[in-house]
Amino acid sequence: MKDKDIHLVSRESVILFASMLKEVDSDIYGLLRQATIPNDIDTETDYRFLPESSLKNTLDLLAGKLSNQTLGWLFLRACKEKYIPRFVNKLSGCSTVKHAIERFCQQLNHESTGAKTSLQYAGETWWFVREKNGVDEAWFKYAEMFSVIFMCELIRAVTNDKWRPERVGIQSPCIDEFAKLPSMELAQFFLERPMTAVEINEATLSLPVSASRQKGVLKNARIEQQLDSLSFTQQFTLAITPYLSMGKLPIKIAAEILRMNVRTLQRKLAAENIIYKQFIEDLVFKEVSKRIIETDDAITQIAIRYGYSDGAHFTRSFKRIYGVSPLQYRKQNLDK
Repeated sequence: MKDKDIHLVSRESVILFASMLKEVDSDIYGLLRQATIPNDIDTETDYRFLPESSLKNTLDLLAGKLSNQTLGWLFLRACKEKYIPRFVNKLSGCSTVKHAIERFCQQLNHESTGAKTSLQYAGETWWFVREKNGVDEAWFKYAEMFSVIFMCELIRAVTNDKWRPERVGIQSPCIDEFAKLPSMELAQFFLERPMTAVEINEATLSLPVSASRQKGVLKNARIEQQLDSLSFTQQFTLAITPYLSMGKLPIKIAAEILRMNVRTLQRKLAAENIIYKQFIEDLVFKEVSKRIIETDDAITQIAIRYGYSDGAHFTRSFKRIYGVSPLQYRKQNLDK
């Protein structure tokens, strides 16, 4: 698996994990800040991706506040009620369980760059495999716990609960937490494997898909983005766009959000001839110009949204880039 410079995850996935924070504390906005998740994550926004670091921070928070048993049940409920239905709705038209799992693996590649899933044949049987780096980091165990539950529940969903997990390989070195996961009591776990893997025999893979499209869960009709082909600058743009409301986002804050060293971020941007301060300003005003044209929000409201407390300073900066004031820019574009 190719290691990406900045791992990306879909906004929908972050929303799922952000909703789990409500089980920890009613002060959800305080927890979102700790997890570096934008406060507008659950509203109508233009961004589609966030840095995977936001999920890692969320897992660290959840693990620090909840017992492993509570986390297991929380993961299971989230999978059954939200995550599995969303993916099942994208598997319509699949004739067999094997086809459905292969389609899921393709779909995940459009939603995340941090992990790779696939079907692999080894040891005279088939395995539903997840490859992921970071086994020595604190968040990894909890991410793998969620993944094991999700993979098993996905198979159950497409077989109409005709399948049960029997053999599961995990990268983590501790078996107790996994053996106690809900719905996994009868599974045999194998520790410290190079990847997470759930055995699924050929007879099960040949079964027709039983899961049906569920009402109330909409299929994402947007064109899927080929994340694997993105340059570092493109990765960085997608990852940092949700945080542009912070205005002149200091590079130190950006690096913290991305769990990167400041010098590493500077070096990677410089390799693509990018000057951080100028690049961030360009991104901010690209979003600002869209909002000026596409909404009737007051200019002062837009200025505040993107980190400018001084309207005059905002207007001067905008005029320096576009040659006209924000109000003139709106009028020019509305007259076209």
